[in-house]
Amino acid sequence: MTENQSRVYPMLQQEDDDTSLPDEYLAVGGPTAAATKEASALLISASDKAGMVGIDRERINAILLRESGNSTFMQRQRAMDENTNKKIEDLKRRLFDKENSATNDWRRDMKQFTIDKLLRNYRSQRRRISACAVIDMDGFFISCHILDHPHLENIPACVGGTSMISTSNYVARQYGVRAAMPGYIGSTLVKELSGGKQTLTFVKSDFDLYKKKSSEVRAVLEEYDPNLQMHSLDEAYMDIGPYLERQLLDQTGELSHEDIRKNLLVKTNPSKHNGDQSANQMSKIELHGMLPLSKMHAAAKALLHSIRQKVKDTTGLTCSAGLSSNFLLAKIASDVNKPNGQHFVGPSEEEINDFVNPLPIRKVNGIGRVMEKTLRGTCGVETVKDLYDKRAEVYFLFKPATAQFLMRASIGYSEGKHHASTEEESSDADDGRKGISHERTFSPISSWSDMCTKLEGITLSLVDDIRTKNLRPKTITLKVKLTNFDILSRATTRDVALFQNCNNRSSAQDLVDIVINLLKEAKREHEREGTSKNDKSAMSTGSPFSVRLLGVRCSNFQLQKDTNQLSLDRYRTSGHMDNSFSHMVSNNEPQTSPIVNNPYVSRKAMPSSETVLVDKAQTNATNSKRSLYRPSLSDHSDPKPSCNKAPTENSKSVQCPLCCKYFQTDKHGNAEINAHIDSCLNTSTVKELAREETLCANKKIEKKRRRLTDFFSS
Repeated sequence: MTENQSRVYPMLQQEDDDTSLPDEYLAVGGPTAAATKEASALLISASDKAGMVGIDRERINAILLRESGNSTFMQRQRAMDENTNKKIEDLKRRLFDKENSATNDWRRDMKQFTIDKLLRNYRSQRRRISACAVIDMDGFFISCHILDHPHLENIPACVGGTSMISTSNYVARQYGVRAAMPGYIGSTLVKELSGGKQTLTFVKSDFDLYKKKSSEVRAVLEEYDPNLQMHSLDEAYMDIGPYLERQLLDQTGELSHEDIRKNLLVKTNPSKHNGDQSANQMSKIELHGMLPLSKMHAAAKALLHSIRQKVKDTTGLTCSAGLSSNFLLAKIASDVNKPNGQHFVGPSEEEINDFVNPLPIRKVNGIGRVMEKTLRGTCGVETVKDLYDKRAEVYFLFKPATAQFLMRASIGYSEGKHHASTEEESSDADDGRKGISHERTFSPISSWSDMCTKLEGITLSLVDDIRTKNLRPKTITLKVKLTNFDILSRATTRDVALFQNCNNRSSAQDLVDIVINLLKEAKREHEREGTSKNDKSAMSTGSPFSVRLLGVRCSNFQLQKDTNQLSLDRYRTSGHMDNSFSHMVSNNEPQTSPIVNNPYVSRKAMPSSETVLVDKAQTNATNSKRSLYRPSLSDHSDPKPSCNKAPTENSKSVQCPLCCKYFQTDKHGNAEINAHIDSCLNTSTVKELAREETLCANKKIEKKRRRLTDFFSS
């Protein structure tokens, strides 16, 4: 996997030390169940992907363990696996104690009074039709290259190198080669399992190509759901229900695809089309009442097929899809008929149970190898049906959030919403986004200057995404993975969010400075821990600060609509002003800006003069930068009301609380004064004040931390 990738997986390194394995893995009789069991618990690459049905899993897992040997990664994985085993023993002991202390049938009571009530509530919230679709491109990275090099389709090929594979084609998957696998192991698998007849071909990654093809795919899919979400370059979550409603309610057949597409675009902005919103609600009720489910679902499957066909015709790439009443089931279903197929799961309880009950729990998104081993070891859970049958034990043993997630999974229910239902929801923090991050894996480096150079590049790449998505983060987190696969993380939270102005260059440098300081802190802490270990044991040398992965995450976003601002109503006047203030205006006496009494602005923000006048050119420049946040005032066709004038007797005016200018209200309401206040608050004086206060606070925190460190080290 190359440095240009935003998501990376652990890399298995070949070591020069002894890679011998216990005899049970190398016995003449072939691999045992122990090899398969351990490989499944330790390696991501030991799990199957689409196109790997019928492979010799036991033999493949034995090769994985043999080739990985006693590498640093495997040593760490075994240590973590031991921690999982201890956790399983603790949970089993807790369950045993519960059995001995219970005076009644606690399982029956927990199901009756707690769990089954919860599950009934989940079931009552299911959608009545299956209109949630997940589109998953088939071997996306390698398929992009096959368009230009068709011969790659018929030989074992993958994108990546000997260090890491990011995607393999379906021929290579028959030999157990998959993403998240070291390339040298993939080569060994193909060579041994083919008897030396085949070799694995490596293709260099090209992310410019992948982004281009992903944009083409998205453009097609957005014609059917303008609110779709792309969870990666090759995976889209869509709600085709609104498109389906318009298609089925068109009795005359006059509506073309373009007509429906334009109608969907209108629906995405209900604040501008209130009548259309109520019409949409009525159409949904009418649709459920008029049409039988069988007809609706037949139309949904036909629509999904036409979407997939249009993607292929437009991009040359095939995709698979799942269609169900929620996105959890649709995601699982999208993997059933790969490649170039689709699978439908009906909305009834019987259809859902028939689909999910036989599934291995590892198929459920959110259940990984550790959770799989824990559930198997504590409760004997192997399938989703087992998870439902053992729901009392699971609910008792796990924390509430985890237990509720597993309860939802046991009945195939998902309450996750992938679309914002209103304009207000979609405008804040990028559709409810919790965080955005970039990370890179590279060959281990120990030079401080090299680390800083890598980290700066990662941060500036993240800055581009932050500006594109118009985000204002307050919390910054640094992730560091050392050569021995230990993971360090450091985080800091600011009082003032970064990127208050999307074109502010200083915020980018501020973010770089913050993550460099976090890296210094992580390095200092690591060296301090290594020194303490050396003091305790002369045999311990401590691991060097050698880094193989760096990542930066921004979160805790400030909403674009600041709910802490004072209401403008308190500054509204209706021609009956305070006598003393009217006297000041009439006599042209110096006016003291209301900013002096504004609790949200410090007095330090005041210039030397008592009046605050915003230069017109500066205001216009600020407004042009601010265009991403609010519509420009120039968009209105009406003449711009005059400002800087006291209100007339018969007019209604609003005074800017910062510079004392007046704005007459009109049919646009407070839009003009709101935009003007934004420009005042974005002036260099206020922004410089916020910057100074943040730096001052950080210096105080650092000084306090230094005093505490000196105290405990003395």
